[in-house]
Amino acid sequence: MKKKILLVLGCVILAMTNVMAQDVKREPAKESRKKVNFEEMQLKQVLGALMLDDNTAAKFTPIYKKYQEEMKACHMPRPAKKYQDMTDDEIAKSIEEQFAHGRKMLDVKEKYYKEFKNVLNIRQIQKIYKLERSNMHRLGKEMNHRKNMKPQMGNRRPDKK
Repeated sequence: MKKKILLVLGCVILAMTNVMAQDVKREPAKESRKKVNFEEMQLKQVLGALMLDDNTAAKFTPIYKKYQEEMKACHMPRPAKKYQDMTDDEIAKSIEEQFAHGRKMLDVKEKYYKEFKNVLNIRQIQKIYKLERSNMHRLGKEMNHRKNMKPQMGNRRPDKK
């Protein structure tokens, strides 16, 4: 008799946990993620890596934020067409735009290098540039990884089979 009661009680408990688990509604992954501000994340990473005192951090932060804004303004959009689909003149123009873009970025780096020197020592400045390169490399690898990922069964678009 006790075994039957325990068996029934066990089944009821299992059924209740199963029902309770089904009641939980999950938010879609995109909605549940908070928007990540890359510039703020990078600033926190730089401040953490440099281990600045409060006074130096207070002087450095506005300079670095302006630097980030100017570097972001230098961002060059990708060409609308693939190079295979471009004419020779369009390819030449694209290459010249890349040169101009590189010059613009170099000018911004030189300008802020001089400002960074007023607040930081040379090793700290070198650490900033090293972190930037590391982040861009990691971001590029992540973008390539996402581009080359095969869609999973649940994530397939309706037009693909």
